[in-house]
Amino acid sequence: MGDGTSANLRVMIATALERVPDDPWRVDTRGMLLSGRAEVKFPSTPESVADGFLVCMPDAALVSIVGRPPRALILDTIDDLEGDVNVLCPPADAAYIATALEGWTRTIALLHALRSQPPWAEGLEPNTRIFHLDDVPPLAHVPLLLRRELIQALRGRTTSRFVPGALPDRDVPPPLERLPMAASWTAGRPVSFCYPVVRTESWWDIAIETLEPYRRRGHAARAVRAMTRHMWQTGRAPVWGATVDNVPSLTLARSLGFQEVGRLCVFTPRPDGG
Repeated sequence: MGDGTSANLRVMIATALERVPDDPWRVDTRGMLLSGRAEVKFPSTPESVADGFLVCMPDAALVSIVGRPPRALILDTIDDLEGDVNVLCPPADAAYIATALEGWTRTIALLHALRSQPPWAEGLEPNTRIFHLDDVPPLAHVPLLLRRELIQALRGRTTSRFVPGALPDRDVPPPLERLPMAASWTAGRPVSFCYPVVRTESWWDIAIETLEPYRRRGHAARAVRAMTRHMWQTGRAPVWGATVDNVPSLTLARSLGFQEVGRLCVFTPRPDGG
């Protein structure tokens, strides 16, 4: 990418950031803009900028729509992406977005945050550890797909999304900030992993994965608590997002004291392409 193109992208990102405050219910969009991996799509005519724009993370097949940009821009942006795309928007704009994404499936994601300091805020979490790419523990026992996701995340390409699906095969630039990961351990091996999908100045978006044989044993809660304490030291508080049908995730969030602070609509293409 040439210097002129890079400068233009920086201007567009700065312009977009002015429209996306650092709030917990906007952590996905603002975090994408701050990730170093985002593209911004504004309408071509200056007078249309107020109508809205799109923020894309092509390597994660992820789009967040701010406002109500022209339908043609929405379609053109998505057509340029590879993989099973997730499109995010506020519920207030969902009916408009649906007119552009005819035939797509729509679901609601609930966003939770900690409104007050939970009882577990102080102290250390037993059987947990924070690590980075340069000191990642052996992961040979982790299923291949999850192992790839974790290593990619540590390298700067976080791909956890509300609705899983196929992703494009592409590289990303080095991360702007080292990504930490927390794990809960048992019998000398990490079995549950928590890390930030995106980060803003004040917030981080939780990704949590636990190996199947170790679920419902408290490992996920321990990993989340350890990661949260670590991220508090960076000045960031956690945001927990999950679709309404992800009952185990929402139940765990509420058990840790998280409360709903906002909602997003998530559009995904139908599996049959309809």
